[in-house]
Amino acid sequence: MRLILGPILGIVLTSGIVSAQSAFAVTGTAIPPSLLQQNYGKLPKDVNGYDLDICNTTEVKQSIVSSEIYQALAQYNSDLHPIGRRIMLAAILRNQNRSTGTVLTMVLSSVTGVLSVLSSSKYGPPAGVVTGSALGAISAQQIIANLKPVLTNDQVEKFETDVLEPALVLDGGSCVERTVFAAVSNPPLKSHSLQFHIR
Repeated sequence: MRLILGPILGIVLTSGIVSAQSAFAVTGTAIPPSLLQQNYGKLPKDVNGYDLDICNTTEVKQSIVSSEIYQALAQYNSDLHPIGRRIMLAAILRNQNRSTGTVLTMVLSSVTGVLSVLSSSKYGPPAGVVTGSALGAISAQQIIANLKPVLTNDQVEKFETDVLEPALVLDGGSCVERTVFAAVSNPPLKSHSLQFHIR
């Protein structure tokens, strides 16, 4: 029995020492709102982005999952509420669907439909008025569609490459920069810099 317990105890102690030595240092700064809008489109209100430098301070390759970083960030500052990658992408896309251009396009589409029904009606307005209005509504739809800001392929690619992924594996002594989004319950904190350790 002693022969079995000795090696097992040695493995447990060794793994405890290795995990106690593993550490990540995280520093970060707030991303200016104009740059966030340029990179990712319109963001929901009271959501800010932070550029985090995540560094493996050990000499061996270590992995870390995003939930550990989110928890450490929330513990570091209780006014920051980290938002996950997929939730943030969905929020950005949904926010763009509520833009003035999208609503105006829907209204113009409805007007075009109403005008087409009126033009086929027996008691509708004069044909020239309906035709002119319908052509104007269709033209306005095309112009708005070309002017409307959407999340471009470049913005989606930037989101995919810059925003913190579910897990990171870093070589000893290496660092990586990733973007993290957080809801801010205290707006003056938007310019706040961050610095904390994990594990």
